[in-house]
Amino acid sequence: MHRLLPLLLVAAAGTAQAQTAPAAEPLPMPPPATDAIPGPESPLPDLPDSDAVAWPDVESTTGAADAPDAAVRYSVEVSGLAELGLDDEFRSLSALWLHRGEETNLAQLGRRIAEDRDLADLLLRSIGHYGGQARISIEPAQAGRPSIVRVRATPGPIYNFREISITAPIGALGPDPARIVGRLLPIRVGDAVEAARVQSAQDGLPIRLADAGYPFARIAPPDITIDHASRDATLVQSVDLGRRGVFGAIRIDDGVKGMDEKHVGLLARFKPGDRYSNAGREDLRRALVQTGLFGAVAIKPGEGEVREDGTQTVDLEISSEAAPMRTIALAGGFSTGQGVRAEGSWTHRNLFPPEGAFTARAVAAEREQVAQVELRKRNFGQRDRQLLVTGGFTASQQFAFAAETLGISAALARESNILWQKDWTWSIGAQALITSQRDRSVRGDPRRTFTVLALPASITWDRSDDLLNPSRGFRLTTRLSPEFTLRNQSNFNYLKAQFEATAYKPFGDSLVLAGRFHLGSIVGANRGVIAPDRRFYAGGGGSVRGYVFQGVGPRNEDNVPTGGNSLTELAVEARYRFQALGQDLGIVAFVDAGEVSSGTTPAFDRLSLGAGIGARFYTGFGPVRVDIATPVNPQQGDPRLVFYVSIGQAF
Repeated sequence: MHRLLPLLLVAAAGTAQAQTAPAAEPLPMPPPATDAIPGPESPLPDLPDSDAVAWPDVESTTGAADAPDAAVRYSVEVSGLAELGLDDEFRSLSALWLHRGEETNLAQLGRRIAEDRDLADLLLRSIGHYGGQARISIEPAQAGRPSIVRVRATPGPIYNFREISITAPIGALGPDPARIVGRLLPIRVGDAVEAARVQSAQDGLPIRLADAGYPFARIAPPDITIDHASRDATLVQSVDLGRRGVFGAIRIDDGVKGMDEKHVGLLARFKPGDRYSNAGREDLRRALVQTGLFGAVAIKPGEGEVREDGTQTVDLEISSEAAPMRTIALAGGFSTGQGVRAEGSWTHRNLFPPEGAFTARAVAAEREQVAQVELRKRNFGQRDRQLLVTGGFTASQQFAFAAETLGISAALARESNILWQKDWTWSIGAQALITSQRDRSVRGDPRRTFTVLALPASITWDRSDDLLNPSRGFRLTTRLSPEFTLRNQSNFNYLKAQFEATAYKPFGDSLVLAGRFHLGSIVGANRGVIAPDRRFYAGGGGSVRGYVFQGVGPRNEDNVPTGGNSLTELAVEARYRFQALGQDLGIVAFVDAGEVSSGTTPAFDRLSLGAGIGARFYTGFGPVRVDIATPVNPQQGDPRLVFYVSIGQAF
């Protein structure tokens, strides 16, 4: 929908004097506002074109009074504007349309007609139509219905730009602007003289020039002249580009502890002396916001010194407002087999400045209990790199084992986030664990103690279009974890390797087909000596739906999962998204398959199949997932239906 305001602004910017057609004239100015608003007793103003308004004979109008201030009612019919895309805008600004159906008098009605004639003409000119005509006629009231005011717009021919001239003022500091501005101004010779488009081009020109390295350009208002004889226009604009800018010093206030110039410089993707760009400045602002430490950030460029090569440094002055540093979070979930899960945490996001967050976390669930602390240093020595150190106690009571573990881990990772989803991410770390575990797949449930040192690493190639809700592209992830285990004064080691691929293909605007392929293998030790919680298991909301966690794979004579040395998982989903009752919703149909085996090579001969449907409730932080599934080829003891609730897509 076109706006009226750009037309008025462009009209006010013209400097040429209007002449009698067919000579040239500037874009039209809006009618001057009067100081006093006429009252109901004011005489009816003369209409600007008596042929354009068929004024009714009052005596011939059924029920009409013969006094100019007699109350009348009317409806409005508009034609000729919808085809041009102007109908909605006319109705939103029209005085006739605003007061339709209300009691009014002939004097008020006359003023509204005059205003709307000018409005229709301005709207036509805003999209390049000049010399058109707006006719407004009145059909007298008849028995049972009010008068009808008909607005009929006839657009004139489209006027185009014949010439666009970019000049430099006398004494300009910068180079000749013709080539640079001409390339950046999105208006060309032959384009229609659309006021809204001209204004949009003018609004964006300072930003485009700043991105081109000229942040202090001085841009004069454009001089646009209309020539009715040739039905075209000329645009003349004076621009002083100023000196080419390069990034200079960064200065930040003390709004957030530890966020000094040195750390802010680490977040910048530019170095002092690099060519200035508005995009680089905005990227830095977004990086500061992404830290979560700021409630508001503004970066103002300032003119610095002129260097020997003639360029000028652009110093960045950062003003900020600190965000609340402490957060309490609560979360919950439910799945068949795992039951109810509640999680709470307390976080101070800058306890160890800069960007050193401390979190205390606890989980209370039917089959899991956790007490853990975490230190996370974001932008650790490099932008988008983080150091994560965790330690604490976990207890788990699963179908295959019961384990109590005390451990500490550290990882260095290059991370993606909502603002900057990266093609390549990686992580490398170390874990040291002491765990006491009861192996329920062995007769007598023997308890053993393991000391485990692991060196997990992963790398991901992500070409999907969204972190939380991908609809196209793919992701490939490889994970390797050499693990060394000490048990009963004997030790052994093995390599745990995994590969996962997901792909997403859209069909139209609403349907996405998604697939997942996941393989895993443990090489170097057999299943029986590996700590039960380090083996492969399958089943559950993020694995093979239709089965509970650890519900897929081999079982002993007591129907207890044994885990295995290899893993196979496959999944395909059809995701349909739609709007209903004002909500953003989706439905999903899926089929999952998986297998766990004792050999080191992933197998496909005894796949467990699950199928189901799900609902998605799309929110600003990602989709809420509700799935219900059933096993297609269940084993003894498998439930008929399994229910999952969580946040985010299954993959």
